[in-house]
Amino acid sequence: MLINTSPRRPNRERVRHIKEALRAALSLPDGTTVTVTELACLEEGCAPIETVVALLRPNAPPLQHKLHKPTDAVDAEDLVQVCKAWGFDVQIPKLAPLLQEN
Repeated sequence: MLINTSPRRPNRERVRHIKEALRAALSLPDGTTVTVTELACLEEGCAPIETVVALLRPNAPPLQHKLHKPTDAVDAEDLVQVCKAWGFDVQIPKLAPLLQEN
């Protein structure tokens, strides 16, 4: 049974800001891709919408982390959590200004 026939679309500007903030905070080289995807979660106990952030690097396994919230709710603390899950030590003061919307 379909609950919602019109899929929710993430805010493209917010997705762009998240990608740019991670790229800058991690000083990612060319050839590295950051993906940000908002998905409906149908698993039991999961938030209805989650944001999946992935890091794709040449000659390295992809890294992925799920945030149990929509992209509009992702903040600097969440991105620090993503970075730590990926093995990077990034602090909020470095990420917060990068995540500000223009």
